Order: sequence, then structure tokens, then C-alpha cells
Amino acid sequence: MQRIRRVAFPLALAAALVAAAVLAVDDSSADLDNLVFTSRPNHLRLVVPRGWRASDLPSYPGLLLWMARSDPQGQMQLTAEAFTHELYCTWPASCRASRDGLPSKYACAIRSKLEAQRLRLGPIQAGPRENEAAGLPSIWFEYDDGKHFLRQAIAFSDDRAISLVLVAPTGEARATHTRAFEQALRTMHLLSDEETARAEGVVDAAVAGAPSDGPGPDSNILVDGAVIDAGATFESAPAPTQTTSPIGPCQ
Repeated sequence: MQRIRRVAFPLALAAALVAAAVLAVDDSSADLDNLVFTSRPNHLRLVVPRGWRASDLPSYPGLLLWMARSDPQGQMQLTAEAFTHELYCTWPASCRASRDGLPSKYACAIRSKLEAQRLRLGPIQAGPRENEAAGLPSIWFEYDDGKHFLRQAIAFSDDRAISLVLVAPTGEARATHTRAFEQALRTMHLLSDEETARAEGVVDAAVAGAPSDGPGPDSNILVDGAVIDAGATFESAPAPTQTTSPIGPCQ
């Protein structure tokens, strides 16, 4: 896997490498089974599969949610990044010229980097119909380097590229976690304005109920981010306002 790290990758692939690098699971992690994760800045919601521990890593820009199992070992990471013209133009011209949808074009760009590193790649597969119905068309594919076995799904909203990555130490462990991966992917959907407002109300209520002698605004307490229904708040980077289409001629 070290040879992969010698080149720069987009966020979707970088998250996969982070997951592979920290595959060991700490059994002392808090158990957050079957909870609903909501990212207000990205207008995104996903259900954490039963039996998986969930956490945030706010120091990693764009990483919204981290999930883990220890028997067998496995991790999933949910990321989101702005779909900008700059990102679009990093894709090879052959990928941009494809008649496929945006998820497949982005997958083409990622796979071109993986192929250059001689990783084993599986075919691109269509994502679940639930994603299409939710306005998040998706695809997925598998790859490995003989030591880390990954499945990656890519979905697109109007202005966000979203990735869900599963990484396991063996092909058998990856196969064991496939059902949980598919469950999480099927539950991913965009928030309506009403749902976003409702999530904001949960955060506002939590902030209003915080002790008055708590840490100031420079502290590490997460109060402006994504919300787990049980009350935990996960930070996520704000989605930038986009006024022009990212798809266009590239120099």
C-alpha cells in the first residue's frame, strides 16, 4: 500500500488510504449501533449499520463519518467534497468525455490512478435504486493490493461528490461486511429543506442547553455540524456556494 501514497489523490481515494492505514480497531470505542447520521452542511443523511461503532474525525477535512467493526476487522468512511471545476479538470480527458454519469466518470479518474499502481480492480457496478430515487445516483467497485481489500461507492448531488469506502484486511472480511456496506449505501439520501431545518433545531436546542460556564467558541466542542439522533454532534466542512456549473472546458 505504500506505493499508492507516492502520488496525490482526490478526497474519495485519500479517505480509502486513511482507512487502510488505521485499520486496527479500538474495542473501547463507544457503541453507536443503528443510529442516523445527519450532515447539515452537506444536506446528507445515512443510517449507521447495526453493530458498527461510529465516530467523527474533525481534523480530516471532508471526512464526515467513520465506522468500524472488529470481528472481523473492517472500517467504513463517508466523505464529501465540493464538485468544482477544479476537481472536474483533474479527471483524465477520456473520463470526462465518457457518456456515463458523473459517478462513473469520477470512478474512471480514480481507477486510472489505481491502475497505474497495478492494483487489482473489479468492474464498476450500478448502485442501489434507492440512491437513484433519492437524487444521489451511485456506482461502486472493488480493488485491493493483496493486503487491503476495499469497496468504494461514489454518488453525486448537484454540487457534492460523496464517497463511501469499506476497507478490510482480507477478501473474506470484505465479503462479510458487504451487507452492512450496502445497507449504509441504500440509506444515504439528501435532506429536504424541512429536514435540514429540523436538524438545525436539534443543534440549537443542544447549544441552548449547554452549561453557561462551558468552554468558549475556540474549544473543541462540536456544536455546528452533523447530528446523530441520539444527540452527538459531528463536525463537517461547510459546503461552498456554487454559482456556475463545474462542467466545462479544461485548459
